[in-house]
Amino acid sequence: MSISLATKLLIGLCGCFIVSSALAQGVPQVASRSDRKWAIAIHGGAGADPSKWTDQQIQVRLDALQASLKVGKDKLQTGAQAMDVVEAVVRSLEDNPLFNAGKGAVLNEGGDAVLDASIMDGRELNCGAVAGVRRIKNPITAARKIISETSHILLIGEGADQFAEKVGLEMVEPNYFKTEEQIENWKKWKERDANAKKSTRVDPLAVDDPLFYLGTVGCVVLDTEGNLAAGTSTGGLLGKKFGRVGDSPIIGAGTYAKNATCAISCTGTGEYYIRNVIAATISAKMELAGRSLKDASSEAIDKILPEDSGGLIAVDSKGNIVLPFNTPGMARGAADSSGRFEVALGKDGAK
Repeated sequence: MSISLATKLLIGLCGCFIVSSALAQGVPQVASRSDRKWAIAIHGGAGADPSKWTDQQIQVRLDALQASLKVGKDKLQTGAQAMDVVEAVVRSLEDNPLFNAGKGAVLNEGGDAVLDASIMDGRELNCGAVAGVRRIKNPITAARKIISETSHILLIGEGADQFAEKVGLEMVEPNYFKTEEQIENWKKWKERDANAKKSTRVDPLAVDDPLFYLGTVGCVVLDTEGNLAAGTSTGGLLGKKFGRVGDSPIIGAGTYAKNATCAISCTGTGEYYIRNVIAATISAKMELAGRSLKDASSEAIDKILPEDSGGLIAVDSKGNIVLPFNTPGMARGAADSSGRFEVALGKDGAK
């Protein structure tokens, strides 16, 4: 049965009237993905005072932070999922020799690069981590593969390297991670340590020297679907003992994400973060005590952790971002759907 032109016009007019009426009555409209709220924060480590660096040292780090932050921003603007964004951003930081993660990681007591990483999905608390790996080009990707390929959470040492190779991740020779700068830093540390008594062993965070700058990297994300994710990757502390593991691969200490509260990535002296379960504590304060992200994070940095121990980045389920630290500086960046896009190294947003 054919429909007359007049009938078609009538149907069209009725449809327009229904839509107009719905809008006038305030019926909720589904926002396009590009209009939905998103937020991202990154860090490149807490430590030495950037005001004592050269202009060139400052600029190259700011440029590197901007490049990695843009990776995340571009993905979030097109509706990418939080876990995909976190992995991509952390990979970009791992590949940059300016930071203490992946290529350019600091060397341990024996002069080797030994890497840790973790990632967590805030939707169902799925998480994965690797510790003490030596041949995985991008440890953050191995951490994520543990979620999808195993029923485990944390794999360590040679076993983690074997797992990564088995699932087809890119593997490298251990010397790939060593840079001339870090080799020289290790030699300087070795000389200082040899001259120091055991009771006055050099503490990286107690020395005002770019040599001891902590460049652990991390990323936290709220995507356009309202999901949170966090990831952290590091080479640990310069001169760390054989087998030492910090907070970066410890879920709840250095990394945490839960859709109901927040996503967190920490940086600093890992032992303090592990003892105080910093990342999970902040989430619990929000969930159980009704604290804001800002208050819970500030309390962790200013009251729970010792002075000069580090910092963290976090984003909550509403898109609020915090970047607190109690060291002279922390490499960091933040962007969101309102147009915010900024990076900084020193206190109060100073370069």
